[in-house]
Amino acid sequence: MVSWRPDRGIVSRTAAITIIYRINGGAMNFGNGKPTISLIVLSFVLFLGLCVTSVNAQSQESGPAPDKATAKYEIDFMQDMIDHHAMAVQMANMCVEKAIHVELRTLCQEIIAAQSAEIQQMQTWLMEWYGISYSPEMKPGDMRMMEKMAELSGAEFEIEFMEMMIKHHLKAIRKASKCVDRVFHDQLREMCENIIVTQAAEIEQMRTWLCDWYGICKDRPAV
Repeated sequence: MVSWRPDRGIVSRTAAITIIYRINGGAMNFGNGKPTISLIVLSFVLFLGLCVTSVNAQSQESGPAPDKATAKYEIDFMQDMIDHHAMAVQMANMCVEKAIHVELRTLCQEIIAAQSAEIQQMQTWLMEWYGISYSPEMKPGDMRMMEKMAELSGAEFEIEFMEMMIKHHLKAIRKASKCVDRVFHDQLREMCENIIVTQAAEIEQMRTWLCDWYGICKDRPAV
C-alpha cells in the first residue's frame, strides 16, 4: 500500500495565496504577460525553504474542527478532492496503457502513486476526524470524457490526455488554494500545499512536452 508522506514544512497562507495570484494573471507577470508554472513553483519552493516550522513540530488532536462551518468545509473538501483524485488516477491508468512516450508513462505512474496515497490519507482523516467512511464517485461528465479518451490512440491520445490532465490539475490547484486558508487541521493544509506545488510542476512538464513533441506551443490562457 502506498502511503502519503509529507516532505515539506508548513508554509504560510500568504505563500500559497501568492502562487494562486500569479497563476491567475496577477500583477507579477513575466515576458508575454503570462506567468509560467515553473516560476510559480520556484517562488513556492523559496517559501518552503524559508519556513522554520516543521510538520513534526505541529501537534493537533485527532478530532473535528472546533466550529461547524470549518468542519463542514473540511468534509466537503476532502470528499470532493477524493473524487477529483480518483478521476485523475483513472486517466493516468489509461495513460500507462496507451501513451507512446516512456516519459509520459512514467509521469502517469507517479500521478497514480501520489494521488492514490492522498486518497487513502483523506479517507483516513474523514474517518478519524469525522467518523465518515467515503468512497470515490464518478460524475456522468467524467465518464463521458473517459469514453472519449478510450477511443483515441497514439499522438491523438497523448495530446488529448495532456490537455485534459492540465485542465484537471488546474482545478485541483484552485481547490487547494482555498483549502490552505480555510482548514483547521495542519496535516490537511500541508497536503493542499503539496498539491499546489506538485501539480503545478506536472502542468509545466506536460506543457513542455506538448510543445516539444507536437508543436502545440500556443499562448496559454490565464488559469
